[in-house]
Amino acid sequence: MNLGSMTSGDAADFATLVDGVFLRYQGRPDGHFDLVYISEGCVGIWGLDAAAILADEKRIWYMAEPDTRQRLTRSVAEAVAQGTVWSEEWLIRDVRGQTRWLKGKGRPLPGENGCTHWVAVVTDITESSRVRQIQDSTRTNFRMLVDRLEDIAVHRFGADMRVSYWNRASERMYGYTEEEALGRDVLELLIPPERRAHWRRVFGDILLSHQRSTPFEGWLHRKDGSPVEVRGTVVLLEYPDRPGEFVCLDYDMTPIRRQEDERASLEAQLRQSQKLEALGTLAGGVAHDFNNILAAILGNTRLALMDAQDQPEVLQSLEEILRAAHRAKDLVQRILSFSRRTPTIRRMVSMQSVVAESVELLRATAPKSLALEVGFHPDTPAVLADPSQLHQVFMNLCTNALQAISSPEQGRMRISVTPHPGIPQPLIGPGALSIVTDLQGWPEVNVCVRVEDNGSGMDAVTMARLFEPFFTTKPMGEGTGLGLAVVHGILRDHQAAITVQSKPGSGSVFSVILRAADPELAAAADNDTAPAVELVEEGVPPILLDAQGQLCHILYVDDDELINDLVRRMLQRAGFPATLYTRSHEALEDVRTGKVHYDLAVVDYMMPGLNGLELARELRRLHPQRPVAITSGLISEELRRDAPQAGIAELIHKPNTGTELLQAISRLARRVVDQG
Repeated sequence: MNLGSMTSGDAADFATLVDGVFLRYQGRPDGHFDLVYISEGCVGIWGLDAAAILADEKRIWYMAEPDTRQRLTRSVAEAVAQGTVWSEEWLIRDVRGQTRWLKGKGRPLPGENGCTHWVAVVTDITESSRVRQIQDSTRTNFRMLVDRLEDIAVHRFGADMRVSYWNRASERMYGYTEEEALGRDVLELLIPPERRAHWRRVFGDILLSHQRSTPFEGWLHRKDGSPVEVRGTVVLLEYPDRPGEFVCLDYDMTPIRRQEDERASLEAQLRQSQKLEALGTLAGGVAHDFNNILAAILGNTRLALMDAQDQPEVLQSLEEILRAAHRAKDLVQRILSFSRRTPTIRRMVSMQSVVAESVELLRATAPKSLALEVGFHPDTPAVLADPSQLHQVFMNLCTNALQAISSPEQGRMRISVTPHPGIPQPLIGPGALSIVTDLQGWPEVNVCVRVEDNGSGMDAVTMARLFEPFFTTKPMGEGTGLGLAVVHGILRDHQAAITVQSKPGSGSVFSVILRAADPELAAAADNDTAPAVELVEEGVPPILLDAQGQLCHILYVDDDELINDLVRRMLQRAGFPATLYTRSHEALEDVRTGKVHYDLAVVDYMMPGLNGLELARELRRLHPQRPVAITSGLISEELRRDAPQAGIAELIHKPNTGTELLQAISRLARRVVDQG
């Protein structure tokens, strides 16, 4: 029989002999094929009758996945082009939602007018041994794959919610072994009782809607009753010969939340560090300008005191001004400590001695009823630090802890000094704050000083602003808000770390972690603690000037007119001839051209154009034998380091009362006279 030319009746008779569905396509000259016949067995395979398929033949092919359709189209084209038998197997989901394996065989046949006809037979092989082998192999491969998943809990269960598969990650996440989980109701294992009815409805809706994939996120519970936050997907598996199954793929959100908390904490620390750095820069600049004002106030007050020796009432007022100016000077120094602009002289320090001294002072001021516990670990290493600054740190922390205790009768404070391993780790979560000023170069063992109190604690708003300068929770007039700001500046200067734990009503714990000292480096530091340039400090008695000293001509340069006017009057009273400038470039030009003669120079450090160090270098280049001193409100480590290389004779701290400046000038004048 010529299958290509058979009639519909012939095709129907032939279809009765075929175990499956018989299809006949009529070829067209343009290469396309039209379905002209399909046997009634199509209802059993696709769930559609012949009329429906003939009306829209694409429906039966769109029951396969897109990649499957592409594969079938390519194989048909190859069979037509080569004139060979076409044979394929593929998976479909029929109109009833059932999954079936189909097998097709066909052959192109030559027809009239050069057209090619096509006949094919499609059979349902879902129940065949080959498909069962594929399915068994798929299940085996599925288990091998899923058992190797370390972080994804996978469990399978039927419409009755009974567990049929439970991988190792499920055991780790939920605490049930595979033997304990198999056959149990998955909702009773993982869902809190009040949510089980809801989840039964969810799974029922998935079955009715044939929804293949359903994402979810929520809180489940483990075998021990502890909650676990889970993000996962419910996958529906449907079969033609048995009820569908569910596969849940769950991911424990705890590590992600921990990472998010750590990232948020680190971002908060970075913002806090940047904010404090900006505030420190601002504070340093303000302190420098304020130092000039204080220098004018202190110096003019000293001159006025000399003029008012026979006026007791005026003297009293001037002395009050002087005391207030000194308090302002102390405040400026605390601001400079916050901005890390004061020099440190480091040496080997035992934290036990520093803390013991702080505790001794604390006992003198603390209520007698306070329970104060102090502990020192014998293996705690020494640190390389400035002991006076560390003393300031711990006195601030202890004072704050004492003030946080509202009921001294029930107050308790613990102070301990212990070794601390490695790099300080940031604390994560609410009620925690960490600042690690430098992550590099930490020794294996360091030093932790812990100050713990049972006081009122702090809320999140207070914690966020804890180290800001001028922020205080104390009543007006009872605190400057600089204590912890100074602590931060000192610890930053020592490349240290501090962690804080506190909640309202639960007290606070401050832990300062300092780097342990390398004994060899500490010894070298001890040998190098003496400054190369003498730093003139306030409090030295005035020196009587001799006639030789008064012969020296002084060059004084400071961009502040108030300071210049003050210095001019002081030098006149002391008998020193002087030339004063407010512009460093102008002073240098007059020296170069010989317009001004001088025997020694005193220049301010912070000036526009040429700063004091640059001007000093030029003056020393022009006149190497003439000494130059620098005045500054910020005697920084950088200035102390660079001054000897520039040939600076002395550094004079601002604000000064005039006594220190005249002392330095007198000493340099004697040097000039002695050198001839």
